[in-house]
Amino acid sequence: MTRPVRTARTRLTPEARRAQLLECALAAFAENGLARATHSHVAERAGVSVPAVHSYFRTREDLVAAVLGEVEAYLIEVVSTALGGRKSVHEALRSLAVNFSNAAREKPDMTKVWLDWSTGVRADVWARYMALLERLYGIAQKLLERGKQEGVIPPALNARAAARVYLGGGHTVALMKFSGATPREFEAVIEHLVRGAMGLGVGEVLPA
Repeated sequence: MTRPVRTARTRLTPEARRAQLLECALAAFAENGLARATHSHVAERAGVSVPAVHSYFRTREDLVAAVLGEVEAYLIEVVSTALGGRKSVHEALRSLAVNFSNAAREKPDMTKVWLDWSTGVRADVWARYMALLERLYGIAQKLLERGKQEGVIPPALNARAAARVYLGGGHTVALMKFSGATPREFEAVIEHLVRGAMGLGVGEVLPA
């Protein structure tokens, strides 16, 4: 059951109203899907009229673009924060895998829209998702290349391919959260992801 966030009589600045509507849009898209969510779903959640939503997001395309922009910015921040800086390669890779798991619990609407977006192969938003993935792959690849320079990753490792597989595993970790996986299952998958990204086999000692 949807619950209005605020009533139409609440006076908000245009910036605050837009932020409120965008928050409601994320929830509406998480519940109804990218292909089906509408201005009406957002209006119902926000407790405002449909024309009020249209005044901020004129068309459905505008609404979809705004929602995807939020997801895009969130994913870039999560990946950049975890894999950037001077943390060890192992620590950074593990940190991001754990963050993907936590995101499904802490930001379920954001995560559900992301997962829905990732399956829209035939949709007109697919090209934007592919562009986002390329950017995320680049961030992960940079970390793995640093690991090769530091000698903690085998020189022969294909960093681009490893980045693709690793981030695909992050997608799996997020899905596992909604399936009720146990902490032990998460730990096993995360360790496998980190080892695979670093080109290490089972039993090999992870670098500090």
